[in-house]
Amino acid sequence: MRYHHVIYLTLLLPTLFETVHGHYGFILMDCHVLGSLQNVEIVYSVYYGKTELLRLNSTENKVVAYTEYAMKWADDLNKKPEWLHTETEKNIRDCKRFGQLFLPMTEKSVKPEVIIRSVKQASGKSPAMLICSAYDFYPKHIKVTWMRDDKEVTADVTSTEELSDGDWYYQIHSHLEYFPKPGEKISCVVDHASSHRPMIYHWDPSMSDSDKNKVITGAAGMVLGVIMAVGGLIYYTRKNKAHVISAGSRDVRHSEPLQTRSDSEEL
Repeated sequence: MRYHHVIYLTLLLPTLFETVHGHYGFILMDCHVLGSLQNVEIVYSVYYGKTELLRLNSTENKVVAYTEYAMKWADDLNKKPEWLHTETEKNIRDCKRFGQLFLPMTEKSVKPEVIIRSVKQASGKSPAMLICSAYDFYPKHIKVTWMRDDKEVTADVTSTEELSDGDWYYQIHSHLEYFPKPGEKISCVVDHASSHRPMIYHWDPSMSDSDKNKVITGAAGMVLGVIMAVGGLIYYTRKNKAHVISAGSRDVRHSEPLQTRSDSEEL
């Protein structure tokens, strides 16, 4: 596996280039980890605005100029191969140190949550449409394909790019247009780094989305009715109990004067 990590994103050089009308100079250094931290490559690129002037690859240990203005710089630097090698070796060591910190984080993967649903029913010459959506996966690269009766479908399939959620996770959506056939099997196949084998999800046409919504609505109504019935029963029970206690209290208050009157008569 080939990793590309920008260890030092941007180093601004205000003393090297004069900033005029929003233009600026900077050096971009890429640290390429090729398979493992034992094989690291450094690539320096010197820019002015959006134009790349020079590039140095640590593997070749040679500076290449991309503009006439930068040719003299490249010639001067290439006359110092020992200095170039020493400087790149220093930064390779830095890349390895940073790689030990960041590579374990980038190698983690999160399995996608996959949902297949119908978005359009077939009508006359208009085909039906299914959508297979994969949510909250990492890393970004993913492959989504469709199968009909265990054969890959290549026609009438459209997919979005991997869409960033803004929280390191991604989502993707693939659409399949088709004319349903009795007894056929349609599957969405997702290939992602979070699984050692392709993940296969089968479409169940036995219940449409509208029917599912009706069932969910009915179930929610039934649960709400049960909650209201239980609440009413609890309210009635507590109110009846409070009425019995109140009546008992009044009987006690009436008996006390009678007892006092009886005692006075005995005296």
